[in-house]
Amino acid sequence: MAGTVRLHREGSLAILTLDHPPAQILSHRARTGLMRALERAEADADVRAVVMGDAASGFPGPVHPREFGAPLAAPTPADLAEMIEGMETPVVALLAGTVSGAGAELALAAAARVAIPSARIGFCDVLIGLPPSAGATQRLPRLIGAHHALTLLLSGRNYPADSAVAAEIFDAILPAAGAEAKARDLALALAAAPDRPRSRDRAEGFADAAAYQAELARRRATAAPDDRLAAAVFRAVEAAQLFPFDAGLELERELFAEIAAGDRARGLRHALLAETRVSAGIKAPPVALAGVLALGPGAARLCATLARRGIGVIVHEPDRHRAARFAAALRRELAAGAQASAWRGMAGARPEERVVIQQDIGALATAELLLDLSADEPAAKSAALIALDALPGSDGPVLSLTRHLDTAALAPRRAAARVIGLHLPERPFPARLGELAVGADTSARAHARARRFMQQLRRVPVRVAPADGLAGPALAGAMLEAADVLVRIGLDPLEIDGALMRSGFARGPYHLLAGMAAEAHAARQDRRGRPPGLSVLMARAGLRLGQGCDAEREAAALRDLVGAARGTGRAVSGHGWGDAEIHAAILGALVNEGARLLDAETVARPLVIDVAMVQGYGFPRHLGGPMQAAEMTGLGPLTRAMRALAALDKSVWAPHPLLADLMKNGLTFSDLNL
Repeated sequence: MAGTVRLHREGSLAILTLDHPPAQILSHRARTGLMRALERAEADADVRAVVMGDAASGFPGPVHPREFGAPLAAPTPADLAEMIEGMETPVVALLAGTVSGAGAELALAAAARVAIPSARIGFCDVLIGLPPSAGATQRLPRLIGAHHALTLLLSGRNYPADSAVAAEIFDAILPAAGAEAKARDLALALAAAPDRPRSRDRAEGFADAAAYQAELARRRATAAPDDRLAAAVFRAVEAAQLFPFDAGLELERELFAEIAAGDRARGLRHALLAETRVSAGIKAPPVALAGVLALGPGAARLCATLARRGIGVIVHEPDRHRAARFAAALRRELAAGAQASAWRGMAGARPEERVVIQQDIGALATAELLLDLSADEPAAKSAALIALDALPGSDGPVLSLTRHLDTAALAPRRAAARVIGLHLPERPFPARLGELAVGADTSARAHARARRFMQQLRRVPVRVAPADGLAGPALAGAMLEAADVLVRIGLDPLEIDGALMRSGFARGPYHLLAGMAAEAHAARQDRRGRPPGLSVLMARAGLRLGQGCDAEREAAALRDLVGAARGTGRAVSGHGWGDAEIHAAILGALVNEGARLLDAETVARPLVIDVAMVQGYGFPRHLGGPMQAAEMTGLGPLTRAMRALAALDKSVWAPHPLLADLMKNGLTFSDLNL
């Protein structure tokens, strides 16, 4: 059973392993089992030493992020670390696989550590806004000094055991069979030693006290002023050098409790759990061969991505000149990817050999999954889907790129169940969103294979119902529409973008527009009967902020369009809108649109909206997404702010009835995620 702790004897050695694959999660059940096993080993007079972990099943890993929503139930990782370090029977940690978070802290508490070369160690909890809580800030710098300790504690990366950053943590790094033998020999040797040092008593990392303090000063100087997590780690690592061990340990626990209760950790934890939830249960086989029809914008980049991910691609293009242009664009994309891979020290096969261009559309029949990249308008989609349906023997999923069409409804009836709308935003910042527009009649098999395909592309698969704007484009449209209103009443568009970027957005709305399908946004505003705001005027004029054109010409063009967007209105000096007010206005518009998407059943849960905005539109990850941010702000205060903003434009800010219903019934968006 998952979470099972196994304890068996080999002579005078006790071998302790955890069976909780694949990540060896240190659940409450696992922690309880480990504590009982350690207590049994300590109480057994015939056990001289303990080896914890093995080369096959690995070593305990992190606590699941959802547990941090409340104080951890005992025994905590800190309780286990204290037990491991304080036992009369020495414990040797044998590390294999990835050992991160609480598991790494347990390894540090052991009397010695042995690893196989492929093992990795790190402190992943920093990725959900949490510092260590089981002594890592005190034990790790004692072993390896401030420089490497801070790298491990703050990066969130898992480093190879034999890397320069991590190697000094280990007493030996050997191949699997040798590592197991070494761990056993070392454990027995420590049992026979009259004075075995504990990690808390080690001081190699303090050998150069001045260098230790200099490293802390350097890191503090380069950290963001508002980074409370880094500040907490700096304080605790400094205390490791200056204070007795127990005092430093108490400080670490106080800092952890303070930060764990904060909104930043809450938002980061929600973002990770939401992404985990929408990605859960993917079991379909991977796609080995994809077929591509209609070489629209972005086709070369998409095909290059498929090839780099090891997926074979058959591209149908009957026109030789267009095929030649596509081939040239594909080579450029692959060359750029090869340079990036070389810079990262990555090696791979020749991805250009995985893409084949065919004039005969029948060649697509061998593909396991088909991609329709035709123009996002009904006639083109219908023609493409009819052509794909006519392929003999083809019954795989058809993913049709769209931002607003019900593509299944445009397909022949017999093919509709395997046609899924697809939106893959491309951004100048990391964006991993993959929206799948799944209708009520879509086959479960097609949806499962599409989700697996998104996973192969390293995208986070989000299910939405077919709708104009799906989820992501609709939310981006709401953000732009709110910004347009603020511009109309006198705010400068660059002021709006700057305010949002200072609060953690990857881009403000007008710089985001430059990396979006701006014409599609303008067309959607037309379909909705909305008057053209600045964003629509920019889209129609082809103005893309920060896209490399002359800065003076760009500024002049923007001023002209701002003037046109305001009409007879004038810029208001001293308008009183600071960063907080701008952020609240944009958040209110996003939450209102999110409520509309929920009410229309375009999305099933608020967390889908959060994933879409964080992974596709640069919403601050530490806020968790707009719906989570609304919950942390409080629905009451946010709704009051929205009512005041509704005087500017009711269609943007008049609170959706869902918000009142939630507050009336004492519910939050989290309750809708259940």
